[in-house]
Amino acid sequence: MSEPQRTEPSAGPVPDALLARLFGEIGRLLVGEADFARPFMAALPQEPFRRQPGDGEAFLPVLRDWPDCLARAPEEQPALASVTDALSGLSPFLRWRQNPNYRVSPPNSGFLDGYGYSEIAGPYGLVEGGIRCGVLLLGPHIFYPAHRHPAEEIYIPLNLGAWQRGEAEIVAGGWTDRPAGAVIHHPPGVPHAMRAGERALAALYLWRGDLATEARLDAAGAAMRS
Repeated sequence: MSEPQRTEPSAGPVPDALLARLFGEIGRLLVGEADFARPFMAALPQEPFRRQPGDGEAFLPVLRDWPDCLARAPEEQPALASVTDALSGLSPFLRWRQNPNYRVSPPNSGFLDGYGYSEIAGPYGLVEGGIRCGVLLLGPHIFYPAHRHPAEEIYIPLNLGAWQRGEAEIVAGGWTDRPAGAVIHHPPGVPHAMRAGERALAALYLWRGDLATEARLDAAGAAMRS
């Protein structure tokens, strides 16, 4: 596997047009969903954006898979083309992070080499917001075990991936394939897990409610393997 190219982050300001396009497209993807989506839509940042420097790193090993995820997304779901165009334009400005709880105690071997996320809006994001909104990236075959957090969450996969949601599915070891463009809702405190297949998985995420408390692995989830 080739090493990702290390690039210096852009020193200029994040273009308003790219941010507006991304948040607008996320809102469009949520239109027509159940009532749970409405508060997320209402909380998406709007112009004028309140800028922040963004917290994180310009480079993580999993970024080797970022271009492939962006390229495949509109092939898997054409409705994602505008989202991935905006994300491509934002890529030089993104800062990438890893949950500090996982950095201290990784859930499984190789996890940190194939995991990262970039927050675009929220406490660690490029702009302030009443929600946390960004993108998760998992490398091929990476298993993200059962975890939970007090924030309510929506995921929108950009690529095909497998999800577990709720105690019953996790205990039973079952998995549900979620296609690109699906809208996945996790109420506060509901455990969930994800895994990528032969190719990497990227997914938009949105949090509302408790934005300060990071996800923690379930004790049972930490012991499970794909």
